[in-house]
Amino acid sequence: MKKRATTPETNAPQACPQIVSDVLARLGGMDAARSRWLPLWTELAAQIMPRKSPALGQQGQPGQADDSAVFDSTPAHSLELLASALGGLLTNPALPWFDLRLSRGGPDDEGVRRFLAEARDRLLSVFNAEATGFQTCVHELYLDLCLFGTACMHVEADPDCVVRFNARPVGEVLLAEDARGVVDTVLRKYTLTARQAHQQWGQDCSPDARRLAEENPDAVVEIIHAVFPRADRDPQSPACRNFPYASVYVEAATSHLLQESGYLEMPYMCPRWAKAPGEAYGRGPGLTALSDVRVLNAMSRTALMAAEKMSDPPLMVPDDGFLGPIHSGPGGLSYYRAGSSDRIESLPVRVDLAAIEAMTERRRQSIRRIFLADQLTPEAANATATEALIRQNEKMRVLGPTLGRMQTEFLAPLIERVFNIMLREGDLPPWPANLPQGSVHVDYASPISRAQRQAEADNLGQAVRYLAPLLGQGDPFHVLDNFEPDAIARHAASLFGLPPDYLRPAEAVQQVRQARQVQK
Repeated sequence: MKKRATTPETNAPQACPQIVSDVLARLGGMDAARSRWLPLWTELAAQIMPRKSPALGQQGQPGQADDSAVFDSTPAHSLELLASALGGLLTNPALPWFDLRLSRGGPDDEGVRRFLAEARDRLLSVFNAEATGFQTCVHELYLDLCLFGTACMHVEADPDCVVRFNARPVGEVLLAEDARGVVDTVLRKYTLTARQAHQQWGQDCSPDARRLAEENPDAVVEIIHAVFPRADRDPQSPACRNFPYASVYVEAATSHLLQESGYLEMPYMCPRWAKAPGEAYGRGPGLTALSDVRVLNAMSRTALMAAEKMSDPPLMVPDDGFLGPIHSGPGGLSYYRAGSSDRIESLPVRVDLAAIEAMTERRRQSIRRIFLADQLTPEAANATATEALIRQNEKMRVLGPTLGRMQTEFLAPLIERVFNIMLREGDLPPWPANLPQGSVHVDYASPISRAQRQAEADNLGQAVRYLAPLLGQGDPFHVLDNFEPDAIARHAASLFGLPPDYLRPAEAVQQVRQARQVQK
């Protein structure tokens, strides 16, 4: 992380038709590229979690969800469990899921340590505060990530609570990558009421929007927000028009420029579960399970129809002898002519419900495995502590490669963005004078990262055990001359997640050793 000067991220809007035309032209191209994904996302929502469908802009309205295609709740339940598990593994509010540490060679003294410890505590308080909305929004982000393979969170400075988090629906955002495959351009199309637009931009709104705010404040106004790297800027200038990322708000209906400003960091975090080369949008477990979900819903629908036929079978009715319609419901009366020998008989229905249930259960198990239920199931109660630890570490190692992208595309930019906002707003302790820029890095403390560090610690232990026979009595071959004991000790402490304040600073260790030599 780099130390940032306190600089506002917004300026008063100025008319700039060229930038508006550039944004609209980019919007058209990115919208065409994303149009291939919308039918797939719509089907995923319809088959698994219909409440996500209105957010795609394809069907329904807010507050409505067409669940006519869903006949089994297993896919939705598995999706909820995986999203909840990600929250517990990566951003658990009950645990300190990250730490701030110095890069190797950084200054290690009491002042720097106090700064890092207090900065981490203040960052965690922001993530856990109700006002910022992080824990509420991050669950929706995990749902989108597991269902669609792509998710988006907007992180914005807020005068009331320092930082405001907002998970945006995947149908709202359009993404583009740079040459390295990193999302560096986000265009977002969303709607506000005329009243909300006027509250946010006031007289900078178009005349049409201002008129709607007076005459019909609940009328919908479509807004385009574009964030993209600035190609032509002065890095030395403190003006927001020279910030690394441009920010442009435009009224879609009138092409009216509402605001042009900038960001020092990308305000949109857009993690992808996994993605194919050349694609900007990800693919997640929902897409992998889609074929099984289709079959499960069809089989469940067929099983319900078969059970209904067995409980209320179709009737064979004679073509004469009866007066009026046949009433087959409970207590129904059907009249026929006296002396008629015709009878009403049920049509035989032979259905093997046990076989259908076995087939549907196999599909349910397949869907649960795709959503990693077998990897995330709690350990058995009768397992020993050693067995539970080994199994947990194995599970985390399996999940590590899959969720490593989350650290790169979501957690790292998220923490850096919040850190820099708080530093600019003065909500962090003063930056130590002897701490150079770029010397602070994030050390994740999630169970996944702990399992990865545990594997590294196991390797260290194996190396020590392998060399033990060579050490003998008093290290006759001077094997220890190849190692730096202080570096090994500090690295081992970091592998096991010991708090930094448990270790003495390097200067204090030298003073203790010098005092010991003097006593001798």
